[in-house]
Amino acid sequence: MSKKYNIVLFLIFIFSFSGCKKTNQKSFSEFLLNENSIEGKTEYLNSPFVTAGNRVYMVGHQDGSFPEIGWHIKGEMGGIWNHPIKLMDGFDINLVFNDAEVKLDKANSFTNYPMANKHLFYLDDKNIEIERWQFVPDNTEAVAIQFLIKNNGDTAQNFELEFVGNSDLRPTWLGERSNMIDHQDVAEFNENLDAWIVKDSLNPWFAVFGSDLKSDRQNEEASNYSGKGLSNSLSYDVALSANETTSLIFTIAGSFTSKEEAVKIYYDVQNNLSNLFVEKQDRYKKLASQSKLTIPDKDLEQTFKWLKYNCDWLVRTVPGIGTGIGAGIPDYPWWFGVDSEYALQGYMAIGQKDVVHKTIKLLDSLSEVTNGNGKIIHEVSTNGVVFNEGNINETPQFVSLIWEIYKWNGDKKFLKKYFPTIKKGLDWLMKEKDADNNLFPDGFGMMEIHGLDSEMIDVAAYTQRAFDDASKIAQELGDEELSKSYSKTATKLKQKINKEFWSEEFQSYADFIGTDEQALHLIKDAIVRADTLNKPWAVEELKQTKAAIMNNPSEESRPFVLHHNWVVNTPMEMAIADSVKAIEALKTSEKFVNPFAFWNSRRIS
Repeated sequence: MSKKYNIVLFLIFIFSFSGCKKTNQKSFSEFLLNENSIEGKTEYLNSPFVTAGNRVYMVGHQDGSFPEIGWHIKGEMGGIWNHPIKLMDGFDINLVFNDAEVKLDKANSFTNYPMANKHLFYLDDKNIEIERWQFVPDNTEAVAIQFLIKNNGDTAQNFELEFVGNSDLRPTWLGERSNMIDHQDVAEFNENLDAWIVKDSLNPWFAVFGSDLKSDRQNEEASNYSGKGLSNSLSYDVALSANETTSLIFTIAGSFTSKEEAVKIYYDVQNNLSNLFVEKQDRYKKLASQSKLTIPDKDLEQTFKWLKYNCDWLVRTVPGIGTGIGAGIPDYPWWFGVDSEYALQGYMAIGQKDVVHKTIKLLDSLSEVTNGNGKIIHEVSTNGVVFNEGNINETPQFVSLIWEIYKWNGDKKFLKKYFPTIKKGLDWLMKEKDADNNLFPDGFGMMEIHGLDSEMIDVAAYTQRAFDDASKIAQELGDEELSKSYSKTATKLKQKINKEFWSEEFQSYADFIGTDEQALHLIKDAIVRADTLNKPWAVEELKQTKAAIMNNPSEESRPFVLHHNWVVNTPMEMAIADSVKAIEALKTSEKFVNPFAFWNSRRIS
């Protein structure tokens, strides 16, 4: 189809939309009347929320504002994202009365629903109440925001409502590595759409926003946000009789490929919002029904219910790359190896098997393209750029993930599909990462602390479990010889971990096995970190350990206990520890907890 023909179709589409406003959409509150909800605490109004979707999501604060938050891209991780690009830093709502101007950024309350959120604003001196609702449809590059404005007084109210869209069409993290370079945004007001169309001046990245009412005025101004975005406003004259309620629905749509696509998405959401809402609502009801927990502790029961929703909030789909669970919003919306290897076992348990299979497929394909040797990647941005090709623990944990999922699905085709990756990964682990051939691979595990890259306890424990699970997989697939070989390695590793990683002095498994030189260097860094975190007991223990090493030097590698991170408990987690050591190690670990969890000084990448 020719480019000229596409343009003609686009123009026909635009003109057919001209004047089609006020579609009489049902209010979000009616859809959600009997839904589960949680009202946030007042003290958390200045903390983040997410309106989640697998294509687009929106992050702001519960008070209704959109501050510049996040550190992966400093100050840019909030707002509205359509990975691999950002659409907006957020939006402002201003109400202009004859005697005052009110900015809706100090909500009185925030309520979360499984598939939507609500901010509630009271303008007591005006007798006006405003509900701001937002919702992201499934598989759609758009967010819908509905305002229900209620005049609770016995006199008429007239005012102007100004919607300011703060665009910022920019690439996600590591965009420059995939030749995604941010440029100044430009905007045009399209009278036929009665909407703003914003474009990155040198990229095919677009945002479109407007409402279901015809605007009375439009304005363009400089953005107060950092970056190369713009602020464009749409204003509406609102007249409310006594005790009257009115509604406005704004749609913000985007595309990282074309203007035509962005406009089509905008049009589709504007005209099919009720259907899109019901579709997502029905899907969430199905998610909730796939598993159930009934216990006396109703708070924990509610937590389990909302975990099912939260799991869905993390699903990220990017065309051309794939679908998988992200590690967390706002700063970790992309894909990780180890995070997924842990989390997907839980996803399977609550019945969300579709995303389990898609995430495993994504990790396997990205790892194959990146490494080609069975090594599993650690972290990849939503533009497909791999930041970390893999720590050592990810590869054995992938083996165990495949076995655990098979125990749920019983699908031998699933095992056959990933067994080649498993065999290559274990071969790589032993031939390339075990320089001294002692069965303990060398390299970074989960504790991403500079220098902790020798023989790590978590890598050793997960490697043992991987060979044990690989033995079972080989047996299931009829390869008895390989099954016996893997089982033999697993047995040796179990014995060696209990003997060589155990520290009688500390009654704990060691963080790592390494040289005195490595340990002394790590102690130096650890003292600085512990002092910074105001842990005087840790500083004192580290100094004592340093003195013990210097007074009793060794030319051989040996086990060291320095950080007391949770990974020293992985032999118990993997059921490797013998019973005596397990009991003593767990007693020791009780000394290194806070009110929330085990002490963990992991440096996040």
